[in-house]
Amino acid sequence: MTIQPVDAAVAGFFSRRPELARAVRDAPLAVAFSGGPDSTALLRALRVGAPRFGWKPVAVHVDHRLDDGSVQRARAAGRIAERLGVPFQVHVARSLPPGPSLEEWARAERYRLLAAVARSLEAEAVLTAHHRLDQAETVLLRILFGSGTAGLGAMRPVSNRLGLPLLRPLLDLEPGSLRAYAALGGIEPVDDPTNRDSGPRRNFVRRRLFPVLAAETPDLGDRLVRLARAARRAEPTVRRLLDEALAPRSGDQSCDVDVESLTRLPASLWPAALARLHRLAGAAYPPTRNARRELARQLDRRRSRGRSVGCDCGGGWRWEQSRDRLRVLRPPPRENQGIGSLEVRGLE
Repeated sequence: MTIQPVDAAVAGFFSRRPELARAVRDAPLAVAFSGGPDSTALLRALRVGAPRFGWKPVAVHVDHRLDDGSVQRARAAGRIAERLGVPFQVHVARSLPPGPSLEEWARAERYRLLAAVARSLEAEAVLTAHHRLDQAETVLLRILFGSGTAGLGAMRPVSNRLGLPLLRPLLDLEPGSLRAYAALGGIEPVDDPTNRDSGPRRNFVRRRLFPVLAAETPDLGDRLVRLARAARRAEPTVRRLLDEALAPRSGDQSCDVDVESLTRLPASLWPAALARLHRLAGAAYPPTRNARRELARQLDRRRSRGRSVGCDCGGGWRWEQSRDRLRVLRPPPRENQGIGSLEVRGLE
């Protein structure tokens, strides 16, 4: 029997990580499942490999209720999971709160629910179907954000950002191979029209910016993926040097640093340094360029006039001076952090 490239990629992902392979064997795996071609390919590969590797995937669909068709798409995703013989759950996101952008809220809510569901299942890991083009787009987005080496490293194949392993076994595959694999057996993946809206930043990059750049640089995707790998290799050294220079202190609610140590850094290192402090505080994104400029302005005013520092830095985060320390403060927690309203169907 011919081994499909997607099956080989997922099996190889775990075979290169024997300790992880042992941990997930005969344990539930929470699989982010939109019902689209990418997540359908991942779910199929996990189901195919289950008898050999002991995988127990559970398809977890997050319904953000962003349009009138989301309920129908959730039902269609459930039918695909049933056809593949995989248990299926659908969870409904909370309402969009004031403050964050729609894109940031949807991403944060999706991962919040995936982590909560994984813990309720006592799952060993959460898996997503991000692929090579997703990775290239992420690097391009991080360049637009002005990210340092940590951000340019983009998506890691294995991370612990959810408090449990977050796995991306398809990062080396092109989306075309996933579409072909997902369609085997006559399955029609779910089509989400919100992916064609050019408003969200990622959709803008995917549908407008990336094609224009790729027309002039056909190997753009390969170049961006190589940049991500190089950034990941450099990041430990950059992180160590910044930590030695700044001696940051992380707490449950903030990260703080000596103001004078920060101001002594060359201006070229500020983006990386501030991104590092935000990461230590738990922020998903580094501060924006305008926020960095405002912080620099206030620090200059502090030196010349002795005034204290206090300014917003995006997404509800804030910088505040406390004596000789500059603190990055987390947004205040919202109430009702549970899984939220849900519909659960076990399709064995």
